[in-house]
Amino acid sequence: MKKQQLLVNVNEMDLILDKTTTQGALWLGNLKAAQNIKQLKENNIQTVITVANNIIVSFKNSLNISHKIYKVEDTEKAQIIEYFDEINKEISTGLNSGSVLVHCAAGISRSSACIIAYLMKTYQWPYEKTFYFVKEKRLAINPNPGFKKQLIQYSKDLQANSQNQNPNFKETKNIKDSDPPILGYSNSWVKLNKKKFSNPHELVNQLSQNLVKSPLKKIGQLNRTSTPEERQIYRQFLAKKLFVNTFSTKNSVSTTNYQSEKSTQEQKTIEKQPIKIKALLSMYKKVEINVLESERTQP
Repeated sequence: MKKQQLLVNVNEMDLILDKTTTQGALWLGNLKAAQNIKQLKENNIQTVITVANNIIVSFKNSLNISHKIYKVEDTEKAQIIEYFDEINKEISTGLNSGSVLVHCAAGISRSSACIIAYLMKTYQWPYEKTFYFVKEKRLAINPNPGFKKQLIQYSKDLQANSQNQNPNFKETKNIKDSDPPILGYSNSWVKLNKKKFSNPHELVNQLSQNLVKSPLKKIGQLNRTSTPEERQIYRQFLAKKLFVNTFSTKNSVSTTNYQSEKSTQEQKTIEKQPIKIKALLSMYKKVEINVLESERTQP
């Protein structure tokens, strides 16, 4: 029952990679997305890749859509890893001429596994980083346990091949503006590293603003009815919050200097207040005494 409730709110397809000046966009979706001709035209999707053995999808020749079918069952024993390299090539070729849609029946297991494999291959990302990147784009993704094991193995194979070709290879590339955002962070997070702040509090304020702009819904607490997706969102929220709190209390030279200056200003303010009050009281008493003396001297 919970699974059915979860599927109700799933989009037909979700954008995984934005289009660029040289390539189209990459989409991940379900059967309805492949059957929605109007939506395919609106998003300039010219390549559709079907990864399923139990559905029928066809397009008229007049649509000029390149359609590839890979008959894969959504079972733990299915060897989807055998199709990764071929599907990666189809996606790359399709992106050079327009946008690409990769879909299965529900857009949860088979198609998501293929998208993850493509991103790992293209950006040299490890499995975990790639999984959470796609997870934020389409919350419902969940490759079956067999597919997850094959994706992890595929990630190891890619890393081994890269190390053989380049001994100085690192597991992940350096972050560049041209790369898609990593782990769900927008390009503003990447550009944040290039900014210089006069004190750590400015950086903390900027980080806080970015958290507010996050596309993920906020979950204040979990309960017994919380879905795995909601639990993941909550964990990501706590991780971001912990990062901000940790950075703001970091014992660095700039932090120490800033805090010492702030405490000095506060101390000066506190010292000025009692002096001001004493002065007012003394003035008040002086006036009061003068009034009494003047009354005494009057005949």
